Amino acid sequence: MLRFVPEDTQCFVVMDLEWNQHASKPNHEIPHEIIEIGAVKLDRDLRILDEQQYIIKPAVYPVLDKHIREVTGIEPEELEDGLSFERAYHRFLKWCGPGAFLCTWGRDDYPVLLRNTRYYKLPVELAPPLNVQMVFSHLKTDKPLVQVGLSAAMEQLGMEMELPAHRALNDAIYTAKVMAVLQRDVDAASAEAIETLRKFNAEEALAALSDTRSVPTGCTSHDDVLGNERMVAVRCPICGGSTRMTLPWFDTGHGRYMALCECAEHGTSFAQMHFKRLYNNKLVMHQRAYLASPERIADVMARRNAARKTLPRAARRAQRPEKGEPV
Repeated sequence: MLRFVPEDTQCFVVMDLEWNQHASKPNHEIPHEIIEIGAVKLDRDLRILDEQQYIIKPAVYPVLDKHIREVTGIEPEELEDGLSFERAYHRFLKWCGPGAFLCTWGRDDYPVLLRNTRYYKLPVELAPPLNVQMVFSHLKTDKPLVQVGLSAAMEQLGMEMELPAHRALNDAIYTAKVMAVLQRDVDAASAEAIETLRKFNAEEALAALSDTRSVPTGCTSHDDVLGNERMVAVRCPICGGSTRMTLPWFDTGHGRYMALCECAEHGTSFAQMHFKRLYNNKLVMHQRAYLASPERIADVMARRNAARKTLPRAARRAQRPEKGEPV
C-alpha cells in the first residue's frame, strides 16, 4: 500500500462505521448518526498493532431503526451505555495518533464522519481515506469501477469470515486482512497500474471532501425543482460561497443529474444531484459538489454530449448550449 500513500505515513488506521437513521423523518443536517466506530491500527508492513471499538449513544435518533438493528445485531441496551459522539470521536483521534493514514472499505464512511463532525462543530483532522475497495476492484477484477462488497471480496480471495459481519470492529478487521493479501498484488503491479491507482485515489479524495446537502423541496415534481434556480444552486465545496453554472444540470438517466459550476476564487466544481420521495410524496433533493480535476471535467462533458444524443430532437434543441457555454 505504501506505493501510493503519503511518504510520511507512520501507520494505517482501518476505520468502519455503523449508523442509525430515521427513514421517513430524517434530520437533513445529519441523515445518518454514527453509533459505532471500529478501527484497527496497522504498522507500515500492515501488521496489526491495536484495535479499538467505540459505542455511541444516539442523540439525534434515539430510537434504533428496525432495519439497522436487524443488519448489525446491535441492541438498544448496548447503546444506552455508549459514549457521546464528541467524547468517542476525541478518544478515537487520540488513539489514531500522528502520522496515521485512514483506510476504509468503500466511499460511504468518510462522508458520514464529516457530516457528524460538522453537525457537532468538531475539527475533522483526518484526511480522506484510501478506499481499499477501489484497490481491490482495480487489481482483482476486470471492472475497476465496480463496488465489490467486503464479504464477496473475501470469498474471492479464499478468506473465511469467522466474525459476524456488519459490526464496525469486525468489518475493520476484515478490511485489514484483505489489505494484507492485496499487498502482494500491489508489490507486483506495474508502474502504470500504480499510477492509475494514484489518480483514482486523488479523485476519491476530492469526492470524499465534497460539500453535501439534503434539502426538502416541498415539490412533488422533478421539473418543478429543476425550474427553481435558487433551490438547485450549487455551493463552492471550499468556501461555501455561490457559484456560476458553466454547464447546467442535465439528466444522466434514472433521475440523476450532473452539472459544472465555477467559483471565482476556487475554480470549477463537479456537482451531482438526485431526489428521494418522502412518505407524503414530497421530494428531498440530495446534492454534492467537489473540486473537479481536468479528467472529471472532460468526463462530464462527454456524458452531457452523449445524453443529448439520446434525447428527442425537440429536447436536443432546447438543450443547445448558450453562447459562451462549453461544448
